[in-house]
Amino acid sequence: MYLITIEGGDGSGKGLATKVVAEVLEREFCFTSVEVTGEPRRDHPLGRLAIDSVRRQTHTPESEAGLFAADRVDHSHGWILPRLEEGRIVVSERNVHSSLVYQGIVGELGVDRVAHLNSAALVPDLCIWVDCDPEVAINRIRSGTLRMMSDKAEYFETTELQKAIRAGYAALLSGEIEMPIPFDMGAIIGPVSNEATEREFRRKLTLHIRKFIHSRVAPLNVETESVERFMLRRLIKSTKGQTTLDDLGVDPARARGDWLGGEAPWRVLRAAQKAHSEAIAAVPEDERVDVPKSVLAHSMSSICGTLSVLPSADVNELRAAQGP
Repeated sequence: MYLITIEGGDGSGKGLATKVVAEVLEREFCFTSVEVTGEPRRDHPLGRLAIDSVRRQTHTPESEAGLFAADRVDHSHGWILPRLEEGRIVVSERNVHSSLVYQGIVGELGVDRVAHLNSAALVPDLCIWVDCDPEVAINRIRSGTLRMMSDKAEYFETTELQKAIRAGYAALLSGEIEMPIPFDMGAIIGPVSNEATEREFRRKLTLHIRKFIHSRVAPLNVETESVERFMLRRLIKSTKGQTTLDDLGVDPARARGDWLGGEAPWRVLRAAQKAHSEAIAAVPEDERVDVPKSVLAHSMSSICGTLSVLPSADVNELRAAQGP
């Protein structure tokens, strides 16, 4: 449903941020699932071509940007979008803002040109900008742990370049440089500093992601209604053909001739409501505590609880419509 991207310079802590955001989403929210990915894709031919273009340094900034864009567009429509349409949330370490900074600003190709190359890609619903001092980033890049996790030739390992990358992110994501269309539609959070303790970093990320999800913004890449239709179809399909368990030795009540005394269900409900209203009237008004006016109130509350998992459901409005 939402595409959330984690951006920042090399060694800034994007990997940890991606992990933390995914953990918060899985623990505190009820999306169909939380999917974690990243760009460029090291396990895909297009992603490897983009990585090789940086490693070999034989391509122009425009050629590099084109290779990254090709990987991104394929990733967007072949992998990310189908998951968003199923109500999943995707967290991506790096996305289009990386190209806007690395090739558009640092590579001096221009953000408008890079945006044009990526215009067919998905627009991140939320970009979380992770920041840290370039000296700290360089130390992380040169550490043994990061070395084992990544190909060192993919990194820009000079302090001056790290400063240029940091300045590029600051200019683009702070609004100093105008965000090009269509990527100006997404929300941006940051800078989220990663220079203190990991505990503090996790705390800040958790607060930011809670605020975004609770704001219930409309997704940019899918229609909310289409997501809900998919979820309802899946629910109906999962319950289709369900029968009673014969081994329990219990017949379904409606299979018996005496079910509801042979009355139609609506007549039974009408009679129950009449009896309920008469019982309420017999109780002094000051003693009526949490007594629903309708016999169906509790059932309706249950339905509201079920509907609350649908993004567009306004539970407060549904409950208000029930009356006292």
